[in-house]
Amino acid sequence: MPSLNRSNMDAISLVKNQLIQAIVLHQTKPYLPVWGELFTALREIQKAGQHSQNNIHVYSIEPTGDLWYLYRENVFSVDLPGIGITISHTQEQFIDALLKGSFQPTLSITKPS
Repeated sequence: MPSLNRSNMDAISLVKNQLIQAIVLHQTKPYLPVWGELFTALREIQKAGQHSQNNIHVYSIEPTGDLWYLYRENVFSVDLPGIGITISHTQEQFIDALLKGSFQPTLSITKPS
């Protein structure tokens, strides 16, 4: 059974990397369509959280903060502790925010465990 958990964690890490790569692609080449990639990656993170019934840390936000998927509320939550703000979005709202340049990740790509 531990290999199943490791496999799931590796799959989630790959999806997180795909999400970050799509965000970076949009930053460098905003004329390319990335909505589908963002939707697919966020949907996979959402499904993994619902299946495992765990909140999932998606990535750290530049300069300080974290993006989480909260499975009970079924939202993506941006936690900015430095200024004491937490923002929750549906999947579509979060994609729109990303496309407008909000909630950019730190540029470290996670490695599978």
